[in-house]
Amino acid sequence: MPRKPEIITTPARSRLMASVRQSGTSMELVVRKMVSDLGFVYETNAKDLPGSPDLVNRQARWAIFVHGCFWHAHEGCDRWKIPESNQDFWRRKFSDNRRRDKLKVDRLKKLGYSVFVIWGCQLEDENRLKKRIQRFLMPCKSANNDKTESAKEIREEYKYSKNGKFVLRIVKMTNGKRVSRILRRTTDSREDAQSAFYYAFLRKRTKFPTPKSLNCVRGTDLFCGCGGLSLGAMEAARAIGKRFMPIAAVDNDPVAIKVYEQNFPGSKTYTADISEVLDGAFGSEPTPNEHNFLRGIKDVKITLAGPPCQGYSNLNNHTRLKDDRNALYERVARFVELVRPEHILIENVSTVIHGKEGAVHRSIEEMRELGYAVDSDIVDLARIGVPQKRKRHIVVASFSKPLSVHDVIEKYRLDNEKSVKWAIEDLEDEIPSSSFFAPSQLSEENMKRVKYLHENDIYVLPNWLRPNCHRNGNTYPAMYGRMRLNEPAQTVTCGFLSPGQGRFIHPTRLRTLVPHEAARLQFFPDYFDFSLVESKGSLSRLIGNATPWQLSYVFCLELLAS
Repeated sequence: MPRKPEIITTPARSRLMASVRQSGTSMELVVRKMVSDLGFVYETNAKDLPGSPDLVNRQARWAIFVHGCFWHAHEGCDRWKIPESNQDFWRRKFSDNRRRDKLKVDRLKKLGYSVFVIWGCQLEDENRLKKRIQRFLMPCKSANNDKTESAKEIREEYKYSKNGKFVLRIVKMTNGKRVSRILRRTTDSREDAQSAFYYAFLRKRTKFPTPKSLNCVRGTDLFCGCGGLSLGAMEAARAIGKRFMPIAAVDNDPVAIKVYEQNFPGSKTYTADISEVLDGAFGSEPTPNEHNFLRGIKDVKITLAGPPCQGYSNLNNHTRLKDDRNALYERVARFVELVRPEHILIENVSTVIHGKEGAVHRSIEEMRELGYAVDSDIVDLARIGVPQKRKRHIVVASFSKPLSVHDVIEKYRLDNEKSVKWAIEDLEDEIPSSSFFAPSQLSEENMKRVKYLHENDIYVLPNWLRPNCHRNGNTYPAMYGRMRLNEPAQTVTCGFLSPGQGRFIHPTRLRTLVPHEAARLQFFPDYFDFSLVESKGSLSRLIGNATPWQLSYVFCLELLAS
């Protein structure tokens, strides 16, 4: 039965009217989800348009109002009734409301917008309402798709050149094709072309020339570290003939910022705690610190972000999913609210969704409130060619190109996972000319453990050889483990220099990984410059915390190709 409005005394009614929400009502949230589920993007409460439509898409020129039946006087609806007291006042008020509503619709139509009004009572049959919304939006679909048509047709191909000396990556789009060419370092033509391309790419020692194209992709990288996500964006832009321009890279680690600047010349960097420069609550007016930080950060095409993951990690025994650093995730949504980039890509550990603060779920909902189409999923990077079993939680959001995380990963999925041997076999006996190439010095006890594994050709250290704290009841059997040569590596962490921090004992040599090998497993090409860092502790932190660039590459290729 439709719920009839309660008759309220005049003072109580005044208080009720003052407390009525102007935006973000429960009815609006239901409609937003319907529109998102149908694959349409929108922004909310466009205050610069007549009537501040509840949902609007400026490019496709449509607007939706969600009206409460009582306040907007829904004729013939049981939810609307003129109160018995002071009826002349209410008749005038409802007449004025109807007149204003009609004026808003007329003004929007004069601006070329299609307008759809949804009444609260219609939400009682959500299936029927969703079909009505779909019928309204379908004529606008072509306009919404025009901008993404070329991106939908994008695809990669890999092949050898006729003389066999080169391997080609061909990125094909409806508006033409781009070719990236790399000289091969091997004559083993039995390897498939895509594997050969990335094999050569990882071993390339000189940087690619900066594209001369004036078509720049203005990007920002929050919690940038040494620049793994930006490297993927740069490579995606280069593959389609564009130039990636980092106009804001932020991290609180000065060493990471120095490495970032070295590898992305001309980038604008900030050594700062992001919670101090973005210190306003979501939905509030910009603070003085935010005004100062955001000066000049505009027209952003894509925002990349890798918030600190240590608080969410299963290796964190201290706070276990409840950590002050976890709240930093929501600073990304605050940045998005203030800057409104066209696309957003956020990555974190797979356990991030279990954070007790709920920061991930709130951030996703906040971005949806801003009008972004948002999708999230957990992916295994080994599927897209990264030579390690590294699972990450991905959030992708866009104003103009709704993407499915699952579909993108499946599109770029490789038939064969890449092994430790494929990635680092050529580095087994590299001369340790600096900290980047040198192994850590093992204690006498740890060297005994390493030798035992190799002499017995085993990969898991027996319980009796482990330290007391790693014996009975040990939760992490990979500790003091030897890597398997013909499989992807376990997740590379900041502890790769120590056998007690994971499965980091080299498969064929009596040592742990060196930073150069860890960087390869993290998919950093040899031309990526870590030379400014001499401290092994800093090297292990930067490399272990980085995100393999192939992850951002596949998503940026889809988002930026237009």
